[in-house]
Amino acid sequence: MSDRGEVVEEGATGRRGFLAVLGGLTVAWLAAVAWPVFRYLSPRPPPDPFGGEGKALVKGVAPGDVARPGQGSNGSYGGRGLVVFRGPDGQLRAFDSKCTHAGCNVQFQGDRIYCNCHGGTYDLEGRNIAGPPPRPLTPLRVTAEGDSLFVSPMSS
Repeated sequence: MSDRGEVVEEGATGRRGFLAVLGGLTVAWLAAVAWPVFRYLSPRPPPDPFGGEGKALVKGVAPGDVARPGQGSNGSYGGRGLVVFRGPDGQLRAFDSKCTHAGCNVQFQGDRIYCNCHGGTYDLEGRNIAGPPPRPLTPLRVTAEGDSLFVSPMSS
């Protein structure tokens, strides 16, 4: 009996405490199992293609492939596609090859850059001039170093 005259079961407090501890351990176990699964399934941010040096090696295009005005080719850098060409003015240019409309890869076609998916057309400055693309292509700074080309973001 308690001080107020109520009947208190001695085992009830013990059972409640045991169930509370058991519930807490169950929640902790579920969290410990669910956290690695969540981390595995959650998307990770893409790695910086330019790394610590601020530039990335162009694969699939050599300086000789774009030596004369009007020459161009598709290649890649850091797991992404790009278009590299030498414009009519002799300037070496590069753009990320992802179309700003649906993400298809664009192709260099001499006097324009064209997306075969929906007919998007860009001029040699990367500006969208026809079709559905809403924005210009992402420009990249391109430099030739020996027998290799490197690209870096235009902002740096």
